[in-house]
Amino acid sequence: KIFRSDLQALHDTMKVLDTGAMEAAAHAIRKARRVELYGIGSAAPIAEDANYRLLRIGVEAKVVVDSHVQAISASLTGPDVATITISHSGSTHETVTATKLAREAGATTICITNFGKSPLLAYADIVLHTMARETQFRTEAMTSRIAQLAVIDALIACLSLADYDKALATISKTF
Repeated sequence: KIFRSDLQALHDTMKVLDTGAMEAAAHAIRKARRVELYGIGSAAPIAEDANYRLLRIGVEAKVVVDSHVQAISASLTGPDVATITISHSGSTHETVTATKLAREAGATTICITNFGKSPLLAYADIVLHTMARETQFRTEAMTSRIAQLAVIDALIACLSLADYDKALATISKTF
């Protein structure tokens, strides 16, 4: 049942993921001086993985998973920064606040969140939707993390292909 749920989340996410939004996210990241990643709770390890993956392909990145530091860091961004907020519900107060502060500071805000209405969408310049159904018995966001990782994988592939030689050189250098 777990594997079927994970496969369903991947299949559903592939259906709702907007390729135009993926292109816009890759473009925003490529033009940014640096990228900041925000995640709380079960989204924190996803943000940390995305940070690692961005660094490996030569993108200046910083992950912030402490809510207080998120607010401080987000308020210190600007037009030359892109932020990536990861939140399944899109309602986590801390990440909504960080995204709002980053947008107010002029950063381009990219959000990876589950399909549907949420407070996070009000502060998102670019939305990469997932489609994962959690139940009350799966409160640790199991299927949503699989979907979020797949979106990150696709984004990293887009960025790597856009700057193929740089990505390869950085991967080689950091091996």
